[in-house]
Amino acid sequence: MARHAEQRPGDADWVARVQRLESELSGLRRAMRTRGLIDQAKGLLAERLGCDPETAFKHLSVMSQRQNISVVDLAADLVGATVPDTVPAQDPPTPPELALSQAAAVELRTAAGLDHDPARPLPQPRSRLLRRCTAAMDAATDLSALVEVLVEVGLEDPPGGVAAVFAAETDGTVRLIASHGWPARVAGEWRRSPSSLNTMVGTALRTGRPLLLDVRDPHDFVLIGPGAMRVVYPLTAGEHTVGALALLWGEPREFTDTDRAYLDRLAVAAGRALRRLWDDATADTGVAGIPVWLATALDVAGGHSHLLAPVHDEHGAITDFTITAANRGVRQTDGDTVGRRLLDVYPGLRVNGVFDDYVRVLAQDAPFARVGVAEDVFVNGKPRRVILNRRAARLGDGLLASWERIDDAVSNDERIGRLETLSRSGWAEWDLRAGDAVWSPGLYGLVGRDPAHGPTTLDKFAGFFAAADRGLFRELRAGLAKGRPDLADLRLNTPNGPTPVRVFAEADLVDGEVRLLRLVLHDVSEKYAAEDRSMRSETVAASRQIQLAAEQSLTANLTRLLYPGRDLELATSGARVTGRHYAATSPRTQLRGDFCDAERLDDGSLLFVIGDAFGTGLVAAAAVVRLRFPVVTLGAAGTAPAEILRIVNGMIMQAPDGPLASLLIGHYQPAGGILHWASAGHLQPLLVRDGAAHVVDDPAGPLLGLLEGQRFDTHTLHLRPGDTFVSFTDGVLHKRKRDPLADFGKRVAAAHRAGGTQELWQLTPPERDDEACLLILDVPPAP
Repeated sequence: MARHAEQRPGDADWVARVQRLESELSGLRRAMRTRGLIDQAKGLLAERLGCDPETAFKHLSVMSQRQNISVVDLAADLVGATVPDTVPAQDPPTPPELALSQAAAVELRTAAGLDHDPARPLPQPRSRLLRRCTAAMDAATDLSALVEVLVEVGLEDPPGGVAAVFAAETDGTVRLIASHGWPARVAGEWRRSPSSLNTMVGTALRTGRPLLLDVRDPHDFVLIGPGAMRVVYPLTAGEHTVGALALLWGEPREFTDTDRAYLDRLAVAAGRALRRLWDDATADTGVAGIPVWLATALDVAGGHSHLLAPVHDEHGAITDFTITAANRGVRQTDGDTVGRRLLDVYPGLRVNGVFDDYVRVLAQDAPFARVGVAEDVFVNGKPRRVILNRRAARLGDGLLASWERIDDAVSNDERIGRLETLSRSGWAEWDLRAGDAVWSPGLYGLVGRDPAHGPTTLDKFAGFFAAADRGLFRELRAGLAKGRPDLADLRLNTPNGPTPVRVFAEADLVDGEVRLLRLVLHDVSEKYAAEDRSMRSETVAASRQIQLAAEQSLTANLTRLLYPGRDLELATSGARVTGRHYAATSPRTQLRGDFCDAERLDDGSLLFVIGDAFGTGLVAAAAVVRLRFPVVTLGAAGTAPAEILRIVNGMIMQAPDGPLASLLIGHYQPAGGILHWASAGHLQPLLVRDGAAHVVDDPAGPLLGLLEGQRFDTHTLHLRPGDTFVSFTDGVLHKRKRDPLADFGKRVAAAHRAGGTQELWQLTPPERDDEACLLILDVPPAP
């Protein structure tokens, strides 16, 4: 500019004006940074002195001159102290809004903690500096201005000073959203930092704790860009870490306790200022880190190419991609697709698996390629089957995808080769006069011969067949001399063993002589294997039918043996026990082992038991025998319900094949209306009283056969006239209900109100896939 000013004197005045405007603009920026702080001090003085703001500012100027400090520093002292600063050596306390409190609001804040003493006072110069920087950050209108203030005011513009703000993305990567002090090259490197890279920023985001690095600290971090002295603070919102604030110094230094305290308070103030700016700064959902030149470079590449940005749902899963750039080939064939969703433009990608492959590329960060794959696509509005090469690779947090049609590039031989591979077939042609032969690639694969060795003569070709089938091959050749095509089923000797093939043959005859012979071989081993599988399946099905018929007969016999009657009814003075066993209505259901029984004891009391044995068929039948009869015998001898459970559990635990079972035993004494009962893992019973059904929620012991030496508790229940005690197995429940037990209780109460005990027998549906038992103890109402 000076050289041009000398050559053109008329421009000198223009250059001076530009320099003067730049100086004025810089001064205005500095003034705006401190204006808020000075306004706060003016307001404080106006309130305490009872004057207007103009008079307060005059007092502020006079105090500044008397104490020989700047107006800004004096304002920082006044705002940071509880009274006007009259003692020059007094350090102002930490302002309440910058105090490092452990309580965190559910909003953006800084996770500070480098200083182990949050109440540590700052020296007066540092406190003034903190106030000036806080006021300047409050005046910042965007993140660029904020990081500039952090370097130039908060860090006092040190050599190599840098401030940067990062956002944490859902896949664990780090994205730079604002920086000051880094050259463009370094900022570009930070645009997208993968989670696998060991950086201080990534570590702070993962741990949620601040990190500090000075000349005393050894480390193994990857330091992107200059500045070996660094501090990183995580930024949190509620319980989530959403970003980080980094401060860097270009020259080596050590951080004292005062430095750490100051940096903590500076970071907290920056976090408060970031709350206003964070949403706008992180609103961009484009593909971070993709250079602008790349979208332009796509037009130079051939074929079709897209830049894709993932679209995530609320759980972080990729549901689609946004087309952020498309090259000329895409625009010519598909029109303007930029900004649209990928699956809206190409819905077939979901069906043919390409979309899932794209998602996998982003997850695994590995290139993807599909070469020569046939796909159904729309070409000029019409469905066509084309052959495509597809490739994709991760680029930043997005995807670079390309595809190319190769229909015309695929020769007939390649197409036939694909068909031969799919059909396990091959062909050969021998020119007997010229003595040469041509084999297809599929035939080399069938006979297990290296294509580099070339085809064999017709006579040697017979050696590929099993010895017992070579005579049939000679007969096939002889039949061709009669001028008609022929076929035969032969076996090839292959490295995997004999392979059955069907051979189709034809010959060109000239004057009755075979001049040209063609063979087509088709592998029919899968056909034979399918026939073998079908035969085996039929055999297994027949065996299964026989087994099922035997099991059905056994179930019927066991049911007749264990349950000669479906219902039981036992009454005594002042009480009645009724029970019913519901067998499964499906004829193929095996015996499950649900049972119930009751006994009237010599003293007029009633003993009843209901249980559910684990297992089916003979296992369930054996369990019922082991449980049902000892319980009744011990109860008749006067043994308490809990003691019966302990004895039976010991018997089961000693048996080598003891079953698991649930059991509920009750002993009712009508004279006192007292019911003693105990449960081993059984469903909680219901008590119907005054038209309502309640769950008797006394705790049950563990299942029988589960723990050795287990003791059980006997519970006591006083029954009133009109009460009904209902116990049952899970076959009566509607298991698809959200709370089957609560649903059953409601149905029991409604049925009892409608018709008493007799209505309860209708609660179990007539069609059942499972057994069920229902046992009811009734205390008749008072006359």
